[in-house]
Amino acid sequence: MAETFRFPHGYDVRVLRKKDVLDSIDDNIIDKDIALEIVKCCEIDATNFLKEGRWAGIPFVGNIRIPKHVQTLISDETKALFADAKENLDENTYLLFRKSYAKEIKKKESNERFYKYTVSMFVGKNQKFFRLISKNTSDAYARFLCYTLRTLDIVSDE
Repeated sequence: MAETFRFPHGYDVRVLRKKDVLDSIDDNIIDKDIALEIVKCCEIDATNFLKEGRWAGIPFVGNIRIPKHVQTLISDETKALFADAKENLDENTYLLFRKSYAKEIKKKESNERFYKYTVSMFVGKNQKFFRLISKNTSDAYARFLCYTLRTLDIVSDE
């Protein structure tokens, strides 16, 4: 059965299980085969979106996505790196390596998000300038210039 969970600030959230959805399909839908195909299609689409790192909308749940740092940690390159490290390092050093690598990936992703946010704030207020620089040079240079101008600090002569 569906359970209702009480969250802070008075929010009541009803959590439906897969059996509840299937029972609802049995009770309310005449052509059950088509409805089950739609559910299967939604499951496949959500799985594909999550594998690609995109947002996936799931009915009665909301939007979900695998965080970028987790995607990096479960990628094939990282798995190969960890396998090589496990062969060459002892157990304690290997665990420290994995932990420090995960922290480094998280920090890199955080810095990248801050960079994109800072650039978007500058571009939002100076769209003509950004388009002009991007048109004359490259998009990457225009973004770097916008980031530099946004984070520029004025130094006094004192």
